Amino acid sequence: MAPLPVNILCGYLGAGKTTLLNRLLEQRQERILVMVNDFGDIAIDVSLISRRSADTIQLSNGCICCTMGGGLFEAFERALRFGNKVDRLVIEASGVAEPRRLASFALAEPDLDCRAVVAVTDPQTLPERLADPRIGKVVESQIRGADAVFLSRADIASRASMRRVARLTAGLNPLASQHRALDGVFMQALAAPHDGRSLLALAPERDHQRLFASRTITLGPAPERGRLAEIIERHRHTVHRLKGYVRCAGIERPLLVQLAGGALSLDPAALPEGMQVNRLVAISPDAKALARLEADLGLAVA
Repeated sequence: MAPLPVNILCGYLGAGKTTLLNRLLEQRQERILVMVNDFGDIAIDVSLISRRSADTIQLSNGCICCTMGGGLFEAFERALRFGNKVDRLVIEASGVAEPRRLASFALAEPDLDCRAVVAVTDPQTLPERLADPRIGKVVESQIRGADAVFLSRADIASRASMRRVARLTAGLNPLASQHRALDGVFMQALAAPHDGRSLLALAPERDHQRLFASRTITLGPAPERGRLAEIIERHRHTVHRLKGYVRCAGIERPLLVQLAGGALSLDPAALPEGMQVNRLVAISPDAKALARLEADLGLAVA
C-alpha cells in the first residue's frame, strides 16, 4: 500500500484555518481524513456531517474527522489503520502549535508521505500578532515552517494590508509560496512534497532536517517471540514507534509488531503483498536510542 499523503494546516487562533478546511472538504474529490486536537478547536460545516460518534464525525462526502486524543503517536497509528478508506490525511493543528513535530514525524514514518505544510494567516491581524511579545515567536515559527502561506479573508482585507502581509511572510519564509484563493495553483502547492529546508530555517543551531531519527533494522531468522517482546519492552519509553512483520520460531503466521505510545503488540496478521518480513522500522527523537535497541537485539542494519 502506498504511503498516505499528509498535509498540516497551522495558523494562530482566528487566522481562518476552519474556513479553509471546510472549503477543502467541500471542493476536493478525495476521501480526506481530518485529525484535530479537539473538536472544540474546529467547526466542521454542519451540512457536511452525516453521523457522529464519541470521537469521530462521518462526513457526507465520504471524509472522516477524528480527534487527536491519546497522543501524537497513537493518533498517527490510528490514522494508518483507515488504510484504503481514505486518500489523504489533513491535520488541523491547534492555534498555538508549531508544525515542526508533526512534519518531522511524517517525514520519518515510512507509511506517511509528508506533503505541504500550510500556514494560514489573517492579513488584518498578522502584523499585530507578530509584534506581540507573548505570541509573536509562535506565529513566526508557523510561517517559517510552512511550504505555503494562505492569506485568508482576501475578499475583505484592504490592498494595503495584503501587500504588507505578503512582504512580511516573504521576509520570514522566502521559500514558501503565497496564496489568496483555493484555486488550482493552491491545490498543486498542497500536493507538493514538504520541503525539509523549512525545518532548518526554524532551528539553524541543529544541523539536521528532522526532529525524529528513523532506522530500518533486519532481524535474524525466526527470533523467539518472548525474547523479542522482552527486549522491545525495555526500550518502549525511548523508542516512540516500531513497526514491522516478523516470523517467530514456532509460530506459523507472521506477527505484526507495533510499538506506539509505549504500548507493544505482537499479533498474527496476513502479510501484505510485497512486504518483507523480519524488518522493523524504528523511530525516536534520540538516534542513540535506536542504536541501543539495535545493540540489545544483536541485529544488523539493512
